[in-house]
Amino acid sequence: MIDTHCHLLHGLDDGAATLTDSVDLSRSFVDAGVDRILCTPHYSRRFPTDHREALARADELRAACTAAGILLGIAVAAELTPEQALDASPEEVRARRIGEGYILVELTPSTPVISVATVFQRLDDLGLRPIYAHPERCRAVRRDPAVLEGPRRAGALVQVVAPSLLGRWGEEAQAVGWQLVERGTADIVASDAHRLHQRPSLATAADQMATRVGRTRTRDLTHNVPRALLRGEL
Repeated sequence: MIDTHCHLLHGLDDGAATLTDSVDLSRSFVDAGVDRILCTPHYSRRFPTDHREALARADELRAACTAAGILLGIAVAAELTPEQALDASPEEVRARRIGEGYILVELTPSTPVISVATVFQRLDDLGLRPIYAHPERCRAVRRDPAVLEGPRRAGALVQVVAPSLLGRWGEEAQAVGWQLVERGTADIVASDAHRLHQRPSLATAADQMATRVGRTRTRDLTHNVPRALLRGEL
């Protein structure tokens, strides 16, 4: 599996606190069947993470994982709030892109429905496409999941997170998350892992997806589409 949303890099946001924490979490990912990770530290008003610092932390983690015998590919992007996606400079946004043309943008519980469209338009002006992260947690999307359909037809991607499918964010987020997966609206499922004590849940969610939507669809969500995304093939 390839995980395209996690807070693995230490000391940058509300994810791993220390390098040791990052290494331990990396080992747990590998044990769960993940062989490549896209680190997505928050880029928000609360966590205005410097991208160069994130790249440096990734270098530290690669070296520490190598020393510990942990075979995990590590790439770096970011998780932007809608506000940063709209207001940050083109240079700051583009620096955090995934592959050749995508940006991970979180939809929070309070993100208004208009932001789905305005974020798409701003990124389109920059030659980019959004990956809407955990839309199942967004109240506006819960009321009407169809708001994702127009941007998705125009090239946006939808990323459901495993904790939602497992009920961590409540029954409504769980139901909408499964609806997006089962109806084919979700393009990717990722972990959104922050700390070791939460345990990476992607493998558990993948087992449930294999039962509900089949192994081929599960592999698309957890490997094939993430791989194409990181290779710049989407």
